[in-house]
Amino acid sequence: MILPPNRGVAVPAQFSRLDCERESNQPAMQGNRVLIADEVVQSAHLLSDRLAQEGCVCEIATDGDKALESVRHAACDTVICNVQMDGTGEFELLDQIKILQPHLPVIVGTNNGSVVQAIEAVKRGAFQYLEKPFVISDLLGFIFEATVESNRYKRTIPPPRNFLELAKGDLVQASSVMRELVESIGLVARSNAAVLILGESGTGKERVARAIHSGGARSTQPFVAVNMSAIPEQLLESEVFGHVRGAFTGATQARRGLLLEAHGGTMLLDEIGDMPISLQPKLLRVLQFGETRAVGSDRIGRVDVRIIAATHRDLNVLVHEGRFREDLRYRLNVVPLIVPPLRERREDIPPLVERFLEEARERTAASPVVSISDEAMHMLTQASWPGNVRELENAIERLVVLGRDAQVTPKQLTFLEEKPPGDAWPAIEGAPWTLKQMNQRYLDWVLTRTGGDKSRAAGILNIDLSTLYRWERAKP
Repeated sequence: MILPPNRGVAVPAQFSRLDCERESNQPAMQGNRVLIADEVVQSAHLLSDRLAQEGCVCEIATDGDKALESVRHAACDTVICNVQMDGTGEFELLDQIKILQPHLPVIVGTNNGSVVQAIEAVKRGAFQYLEKPFVISDLLGFIFEATVESNRYKRTIPPPRNFLELAKGDLVQASSVMRELVESIGLVARSNAAVLILGESGTGKERVARAIHSGGARSTQPFVAVNMSAIPEQLLESEVFGHVRGAFTGATQARRGLLLEAHGGTMLLDEIGDMPISLQPKLLRVLQFGETRAVGSDRIGRVDVRIIAATHRDLNVLVHEGRFREDLRYRLNVVPLIVPPLRERREDIPPLVERFLEEARERTAASPVVSISDEAMHMLTQASWPGNVRELENAIERLVVLGRDAQVTPKQLTFLEEKPPGDAWPAIEGAPWTLKQMNQRYLDWVLTRTGGDKSRAAGILNIDLSTLYRWERAKP
C-alpha cells in the first residue's frame, strides 16, 4: 500500500527498477543519511546493505530510545521506522520524531497495513507509508523525493543573523572584558551545549542569553525565559512542565508548559539557584534525555530545547548546603560564562549612558533632557553602581523623567554621593534612631552584603523568609 505524500509533490505510485537506478544516481541520494529503526536486526541489516549500494549512509536503531537519540542530534536526513516498536504505542515513535525534528521526512512501514492506518500516519506527519516487505524501488524513490523536499525546506530557512553585528548592537563592548565575553558568546552560539551564565544581579545576564540564542541555529525558534524566584514553588512545576486537566484543584484545562513552548528553541532558567530541590530531578531528565512529563500525566514526552541557566549565587555553596543537586550543577555548567560587574568595565559606562538616555527620551518624549555634561559623565563613570547595569539604567530614567534642563549637570547627580548601605555600619548622627529605623537599616545592610539574596539574608537574620518580606513591605 502506497499513499502519495501530502506535500503537493507528484510522486508516481510505482517506480521501475531502471527509473529507480537513474534517480538514485542523482546527487541528492549520494551520502543521504538514513536511520533504520527496526527491532528485527536481520531485517534492518539487509535493508541497510541494499540502501548502501545506492549511496546511502545507514544507521540502525533497534529500539525507540536509540532512534530518538540519533534524531535529537540531527544525525540523519531520512527515517524509516515501523508503526509500532517494542515498548512503544502505535505511532508513538513517529510522534516523538516529529516533536524533535518537525521537518525530518519519516517513512513508516507496517506488516499489516490498512487504509485507515495509512491515512493516520500521513495525518501525524509521515512522509510516506509502505507495507513490508518493502519493494526496494518504491522505497528508494521515496527516499529520493524525501531528500529533495528536505533540501528544499532547508533552503527556505533564513540563515542566522551575523552574530558580531547582533552583539555590537545589543551588548556594549568598549571594555576589553566585554570584548572577550562577546567573542566567547560567538563560539558558544554555534553549539547546543548547556550554558551557565554567572554574574551579580543587574549585570545583564538575560541579554547575554538572548545573544547566544539569536546568534545560533535556533534563532528563528522561540526564546522563553522563566525566573525561578518569581514563581511560587507550588506553581513552578506546572508553569515549566505543564499539567493535564484535573491534575489538581483548579486545573480545568490542560497546560503545555514553558518547556514545550520553547520546543526547538532556547529556554533561559533565570535564578536557577532558587529552583526547588524537588523539581531539580525533572530538569535533570530534560538535560540528559530530553524527557518531560506534565503534572498529573503518566506519559513521558520529548522536547528539543537548549537550556541556558543564569544565577548570581554560588552553586558550589548551594551544593554544599544540600540545596542544589551536584549532578545538575555538572549538567548545567558545561560552558560557564561570567558577566563582569559594571565596576570592572567602566569604559562601557559612557556608551551605556548614551543608549539609556536615548531609550528614556523615547519613553518620555516631553522631557527637555537631551545630553549629559562632561562633568556629569565623569561622575557617572566613577560611581560604585552596586546594582550594576540595571541601576545605571534606572538612574538615567530618573534623570530624564525629573529633568528640567536640556543638559544633566553634577547638581542633578547628588544622589550618587549618598553613601550606599552595606559598605560599613554607619555611625549614628543626630537624634538616636528608633528600633524600627535600626531594624530597616540593618536589613538593607544584610541584603546588600548578600547581593540581594533574600533566602540567605533570612538565614543570617535567623528569621523566616515571610518575615523578611513583611519587613520590606513595612519600609517607609
